[in-house]
Amino acid sequence: MYDAATITGSKLLMVVLFVGTLFSTLASANGCINDASRAWFSMGRDRYMPHWFGAVHPRYRTPFRSIVFLIPVAYVAATELPVDGVITFSILAGLLGYTFMSFNVVRFRQLWPLGIIKRGYIHPFHPLPAIVLFLLCVAVYFATFLGYADYLISILVFFIVASVWFSIHRYKYVRRGDQFTMPWPRPRGY
Repeated sequence: MYDAATITGSKLLMVVLFVGTLFSTLASANGCINDASRAWFSMGRDRYMPHWFGAVHPRYRTPFRSIVFLIPVAYVAATELPVDGVITFSILAGLLGYTFMSFNVVRFRQLWPLGIIKRGYIHPFHPLPAIVLFLLCVAVYFATFLGYADYLISILVFFIVASVWFSIHRYKYVRRGDQFTMPWPRPRGY
């Protein structure tokens, strides 16, 4: 947007968009550090990550270890890596979550069919939204492959290696019973 403002030649518009870009960048970095630290804290508490990350500061009640660990990661991403790569990597990580979500919605209905648990809402066209979501994800993967194939391949390799590491090394530390505290019946097939 700042580049578009420079084309207009308006100094006021350039200053306003520069300040807006600066504030939005700082807000995004702050949000990423806060959101990611809470995710690492939760995974540490549930032992998906080392339990060390699950600590809370005794006075401020914040996940301080996760925050301190992720600040250098965010700094390197902001200063040393290409901006388009960081943005693409971030978008693809979210897209991977949406892709899994499309499968998990269908799987959830198979494990707990209608009438087994109380639901707040039942979609009348299930599984159509999950199928549409999956097709949209495939379209975005294809478009990303056309322009950023190296980023797409690198994120897939990263998540495959992380999944293999988790399956081989970390899963033995997870306390599975701690995560299933809802009073639901056992899922179908278990």
